[in-house]
This record gives sequence, structure tokens and C-alpha cells, in this order.
Amino acid sequence: MENDESKELKAFFLNLLGERKDIITKKAGEIIVNIGQPGDVTYLLKSGQARIDMFGGKHVVELEPGDFIGLMGSISPRDYEDTTVAITDCELIPIDQKRAEFLFREHPSFAFKIMQVLIDRFYYVLDLAKQRYCQ
Repeated sequence: MENDESKELKAFFLNLLGERKDIITKKAGEIIVNIGQPGDVTYLLKSGQARIDMFGGKHVVELEPGDFIGLMGSISPRDYEDTTVAITDCELIPIDQKRAEFLFREHPSFAFKIMQVLIDRFYYVLDLAKQRYCQ
């Protein structure tokens, strides 16, 4: 269940970036990012639904507008660690490192909110690990 803070974060990102013109579209079933692929871009899901297949598909996370895909791509380029697939037709806003640096500089609250998303994801994966190894 999504909490109010999560809804506010998604609304913030969509309001800040939602009017961008450099939209990428993916049809239902298409891969958005693939494990092992060079990850030099982060995507904001503008519309549609997507699914992250974590740990070789053993765990699935569904995404909706305002969620990020390949979050570390624009911050620390390395290969993607999971595969994300479009569930429905999707519109994606790409954020490369240059765009991320601009957003951090011109919208300091963007950096803080990105850290909130990273922390939420960290604790989510930590909870998965606890369920697996601490039972």
C-alpha cells in the first residue's frame, strides 16, 4: 500500500519533469532496461505501468507514474542490476547524468527527494533480505 509521502514524491517528480518533450515510449511487453545493459540513464515513468523483475524474476515490483526506473543510471553509471518490462504502454522521461546535475543544481529539493527514494528502496531490499535470511 502506498503511503502519503510516496504519493507526494511521485507528484513532485511528475510536476517537475512531466512537461518534458523528449518522451520515450515503450509498448506493453517491451523491455525498458535489461540486467547487464549499460545503465547510464534513469527514467521517470510518466504514464503506464511497469514491472521490475528482481533477483532473476524471483521478486516482482510494480511501478506506476512518478516512479523511477534504473534510478542509479544518471548518478553512478554501471550496468543495470535488474530487468524492467512495460506492463502497459508507457511514456518515459529520460534523465542522463548532465540533466541530473542540472536538476541537483537548479532544484536542490530534487536531490533531497531522490535521496528519499533511494533510502526507501534500500530499506525495501533490506526487508527482503531479512525475510530471506533472518527467519
